[in-house]
Amino acid sequence: MNLSISRLCKTAALILLLVSFTTYAQWSDSPSDEIMIRGGWLFDGISNTRRQNTGIVIRGGKIVEVDADLQEKDLTATNVVDLTDSETVLPGMIDLHAHYNFDLVDVGRVEEVVYNGIVFLANGVTSTWSAGEYYPERVLGQRDLVDSGEATGPRLFVSGPYFGGFRCEYSIKTAADDCSAWPNDITEEEIRAEVDKWAEQGVVSIKIKQATPGETKILIEQAHKHGMTTTGHLSNYEGEYDVHPRDAILMGLDRLEHQITLGSGGQESAEMGQMIDLILKHQVYYDANLQMYGGINLRKELGADMVWTNEAKYFTPYAQALLEKRGEPPPESDVAEYTQRVLELNKLYESGGENLLIVGTDEPVYTTLLPGFAYHRELFAMVHAGLPEIAVLKAATINGANALGIGDKLGSIELGKLADLVVIKGNPFEDIKATRNIQLVMKDGAIYYPDSLLKSAEGMIGPSGVDDHEAWELRIEPLRSAKSKQ
Repeated sequence: MNLSISRLCKTAALILLLVSFTTYAQWSDSPSDEIMIRGGWLFDGISNTRRQNTGIVIRGGKIVEVDADLQEKDLTATNVVDLTDSETVLPGMIDLHAHYNFDLVDVGRVEEVVYNGIVFLANGVTSTWSAGEYYPERVLGQRDLVDSGEATGPRLFVSGPYFGGFRCEYSIKTAADDCSAWPNDITEEEIRAEVDKWAEQGVVSIKIKQATPGETKILIEQAHKHGMTTTGHLSNYEGEYDVHPRDAILMGLDRLEHQITLGSGGQESAEMGQMIDLILKHQVYYDANLQMYGGINLRKELGADMVWTNEAKYFTPYAQALLEKRGEPPPESDVAEYTQRVLELNKLYESGGENLLIVGTDEPVYTTLLPGFAYHRELFAMVHAGLPEIAVLKAATINGANALGIGDKLGSIELGKLADLVVIKGNPFEDIKATRNIQLVMKDGAIYYPDSLLKSAEGMIGPSGVDDHEAWELRIEPLRSAKSKQ
């Protein structure tokens, strides 16, 4: 373990102790294995409306009763959390396109695994899938810390590296890490062995980026042998090493990121109709990722609806100065591309694809804003684009769990599932922005209060000075040389 990771681990453990002490002191003087959440309203993730919440019983980190009858229950050994009539409990939210690195702070790149995880959780995101990582071993290590209780954060489902030539587009030079590109002459046996390697380490889903059609077919086939799902960031570069989304779906791809077609400008086309039909036929999940692609433009257009809190205070003073010096980053995509994504998202929903919509933010990557907060901007952007609130709420919960292959464990408040849930103030069926008003978060039956979590993260994200990132060099290199397709 290198020094930086060791430091991150110690920091995570310290934060856990502080947050846990504050949390348990607030909800019970004598914690027990059984918790009941009663009162308020319940959205269970699978119904089309919310209902009055008579009681959710959690024992050993699992949901053991829903709609409990209090008159017949002895509560002497139960920690009771009483909700007001203005509060709603819903399943923990899932980000299916998360990253755990803060990129492009001036000329440096600083990993912010610990505090990004805390900010995710404070915003009610109880599960994340890391959508491709340059150094996946670090993410695996953080996953293990979270699972063992040594670090605070959402459940971390790991993707492994980018499967394809993309993994070294942004290369980081450190003493302990080596970023090696996928060579042009990689063999089928080597591809299958690589998938096997990551499956053995508990990777549940892989991300394909900059792979040839032949490589993509092998990757999907081998991943499915291990029960892993697959997704792809496809055909963005019009290069030799890529595959069209249509072809990837026919190969068995499980999810699409960013776009359904390669068109732009908000124009319907025969290709779009064909792609929608294909997605429906093969039940492929789709993450439009609106707030990132076009999100900066939306922030300017919609103001407080997109930016309602001071996120800058969570960065170190040094990082804040760097970000101010850099100024507003350019939009991630132009208006035409954003308009296309909105059109395709609505077309898929209107065609019967409600159960295939999922939520991903691609954060934290290129913007100056943080994960978790970005998730709620994504929910609002989807409603602003024209989707009904119920469709967006299901996309954030049960659809995400099903897409990742964990719908039997997470994504809804049902008997036997893991106790991941969020209490908010307000009615998200009337105003999706109510999801921002988080009162408490439960993961694995442990209760966290967002104010405590966020307080611990103030001034912590980003480098504290030049010595914190002078050894990190952003290096742009060509991807695989275009020699021959495989």
